[in-house]
Amino acid sequence: MTRAFRVATVSPPSDPSRESRTHLLWDIVGEGATGRAREPALLGGAVRLTYGEVAGAVRRGAGEIDQRFARGSRLLIAAYDQMAVAVAFLAALQSRCVPLLVDPQSPSDLARVARRWDVRGFLGDPDLVGELGDVFGLDDVRAWIASGADGPVRCPAVAAREPAFWTFTSGTTGEPRAVIHGHRGPRAAFEAFGRGVVGLRSSDRTASTAGLPFVYALGNNLLFPLLAGGAAILPSDLLLPTVLGEIRRWEASILVSGPWSLEAMARLADRRGWGDALRALRRVLSAGEPLAEAVFHRWRETFGQSPIDNLGCTEMFNSFLSPRPDEAAPGSLGRVVPGFEVRVGGRVPAPGGRGALEVRGQSRAIGLSRAGTNAIESARGDWCATGDEVEVDEEGRFTFLGRLDDRFKVRGQFVRPAEVENHLRRVAGVRECLVAADTDDRGLARAVVHLVLDDGADANSVLRGVGAAAREVMPAAARSMRVARARSLPRSARGKLLR
Repeated sequence: MTRAFRVATVSPPSDPSRESRTHLLWDIVGEGATGRAREPALLGGAVRLTYGEVAGAVRRGAGEIDQRFARGSRLLIAAYDQMAVAVAFLAALQSRCVPLLVDPQSPSDLARVARRWDVRGFLGDPDLVGELGDVFGLDDVRAWIASGADGPVRCPAVAAREPAFWTFTSGTTGEPRAVIHGHRGPRAAFEAFGRGVVGLRSSDRTASTAGLPFVYALGNNLLFPLLAGGAAILPSDLLLPTVLGEIRRWEASILVSGPWSLEAMARLADRRGWGDALRALRRVLSAGEPLAEAVFHRWRETFGQSPIDNLGCTEMFNSFLSPRPDEAAPGSLGRVVPGFEVRVGGRVPAPGGRGALEVRGQSRAIGLSRAGTNAIESARGDWCATGDEVEVDEEGRFTFLGRLDDRFKVRGQFVRPAEVENHLRRVAGVRECLVAADTDDRGLARAVVHLVLDDGADANSVLRGVGAAAREVMPAAARSMRVARARSLPRSARGKLLR
């Protein structure tokens, strides 16, 4: 008899929609956080902010924002300093305006985003501003931080689906989209993943190699630890030596990262005592791209923890597929996170099921916004099409096969780059690889494999191994591929491969 795996969604909350406790900040700096005023909340460099001090910064910042901007104004937030991003974001959340979190980019790129989405002001690094108009710079944010504490913030009454903030998809295979999140979504994601899987508690201190504009980091390294009563470590930049130094300084217990950063951190770990700080972690999360088996094993053998490879998307705010900490295994995304429901190929997932992944749950964004318009397109239907292709094994565990918009055909047969890459990374001497579409000298489609080799690896031996491994997993018609060596692979500001 075929078994099916289904997890019921969490029932909607029964509280009225127009109450202040619905506000995302209610349990962070509002009256729901009573008793935390002297506990550490944000840590970075020599700065240690308590919940009371964060409340004071939020109150002052929100007041100054509201004096300058009309209700509903969109404010762009971008800076390399993660502490500044966090405080600016929380203050804008408390204001009558709507924060838009974006990766720090060139002034021209930020100006383009501002024009496309009718942005009225900017909070963050003045070096990034260009011609963006009304600006709150880093000195303004630091003044908010120095304003002192004087009790909890009074959160305004909001509906659960009222817009709280915007983020942007990573755009690794296309143009980024603006995603609008309501007040309920991050709280639902925290209960499901942050509390339900990671097991966040008030004693935890989180650190991340990814920036806060990435919802994976915004949740797991800001909102989730604060909702749990813990503390978030927010460095002045995201260079790995800086992050490792902050992990050691503040004794982090949770690391929020991805395969590329984990591999690089493992190579840097023996310097300046960083290895001991990494061994002290109790949870290590990995997302953004598939976690290579070699990186999984190297991390576990070196530091003692099994990285938790999990899958989410911007539209659902955080992760909905993940193993529990004691079930983490190489090549597996685990099971459906309780609180979510998924379909594979339009059906309830069953052993051997393979196809497009859809998900639904309370953390879903309330809509999208297209460039050049003030309108918000409401989310249609309950199900969110993630754009991912997955496979289900006999125990209900999921394997990532790749992005639906990333696969390509060679002689009529599909090549799934992520599936091939996972196989090629097992070859000794391969540090990174990327499979992409190419053409031969006749203009016919073929695959090209871009390789980054380990230091000291014998190139001829690696290339023979890659050829043999490719024949095991590539469709027969696609095996006539080209192999190119590279010093590095292109990545976004979030560390994700740019295909």
